[in-house]
Amino acid sequence: MGGFGFLGFYPAFHIELIAEACTILLYLWLALSIPIDSRWFLYLCLPAFGLAVFIVFYAYVFTIRTDTPLFPSIAAQRYYVYFLIAPATFALRIHGWKLADFRQVFVLAMLMSMASRVVADFTLSPRSLLLSGDLFSYGLNATYSQQAYLLRRLDLSVLFSALYFGRRALQVRSVYVVKGAYLAITALAALMLLVDVPRVLWASAVIAVVLYGLFLAQPWRARMFVVLVPLLAMIILLSLPQIGAAFSGMFSEELSYTVRVGSSQIAWDVVSKHPLFGMGQDSAGSITFQELFGETFFPSDVGLLGIAFQFGATGLLLYLFYCGWLFVNLLRALWSYGGEAHAAERAFLWALFIISLAIMLGSPIQARFVKPEGLAIAAFSLGLLIRRQHGPLNHSHMYSRGD
Repeated sequence: MGGFGFLGFYPAFHIELIAEACTILLYLWLALSIPIDSRWFLYLCLPAFGLAVFIVFYAYVFTIRTDTPLFPSIAAQRYYVYFLIAPATFALRIHGWKLADFRQVFVLAMLMSMASRVVADFTLSPRSLLLSGDLFSYGLNATYSQQAYLLRRLDLSVLFSALYFGRRALQVRSVYVVKGAYLAITALAALMLLVDVPRVLWASAVIAVVLYGLFLAQPWRARMFVVLVPLLAMIILLSLPQIGAAFSGMFSEELSYTVRVGSSQIAWDVVSKHPLFGMGQDSAGSITFQELFGETFFPSDVGLLGIAFQFGATGLLLYLFYCGWLFVNLLRALWSYGGEAHAAERAFLWALFIISLAIMLGSPIQARFVKPEGLAIAAFSLGLLIRRQHGPLNHSHMYSRGD
């Protein structure tokens, strides 16, 4: 469906609506197929109820702030149904799925998404960027026009493919055909990232790989990292004026930088007025943030400040708490896999961890966990990790007749 969505008739096929409907149907089917007990209420019912409360509450907040209808703001948050991937993943584990099963489906989905990006390059663009030989093309709008934001949603899929297949190529030693295929996919994914250059994602992914290699690959290194974190945080805080001056000097003439600076000031003013719950969720069906604050204002452009703008300190704390929880539990899950028997699963968890850590590191500028592509990955990881607390990921625990 992703490939069809980029063939120029995205609105006609309503790909987003179909994807959201499929997520809801999958969740309902799995929830109704499991016997009702305390785990059903805790891990299947409660997430859906909490999601519904969240959506309605922040739609109501926006209604209070702007005196607009409630329902359009509820409908504007429909992509949050991707959060239901978390309880659906848990339910699949109950049905007997192992980590290897999730890996196969997830990797196939990422490959199909990356193929969609290739299709888009040859169909939507007047000229193929992949064949042009031009690297570091910072702006996709000039080439893909209104479809550019759709292509940006595939950056995480391409990055995952580069990480996973790159690691698998290093693991495979004897089967040269398989190794060559892995290297080819890795090279294509790396080329796609070099062509359109999502700079924040690139930088944060590189930092994530370096941090993992230096401090997080082994538990004893992580303990040393925990000791160093306060020192590093203090150094960064003391260096903020110099970092800000450096960024201003490097990017002061770029439109994206000046837009972010202006958006940051607008967001800070709103946070100062509504610190607890923020502005709420806007909607094209009532009134948008662009109509209220200017056509270039998007909360997603200012990262964590944008979350505070939209959801207040409450939403910001929830976001930070989840980032910390995901970091710790994904890393523990990764450490639990070792040896040749679980090489593919370890590569899979490693790629998920690097992607998640990259999103966390880039959150001050781009909070991708509240975007559709980041939310889906976050929910999937959450479903895996919640299930892990009830048993190893490589073992399944199905309900028996006595459950």
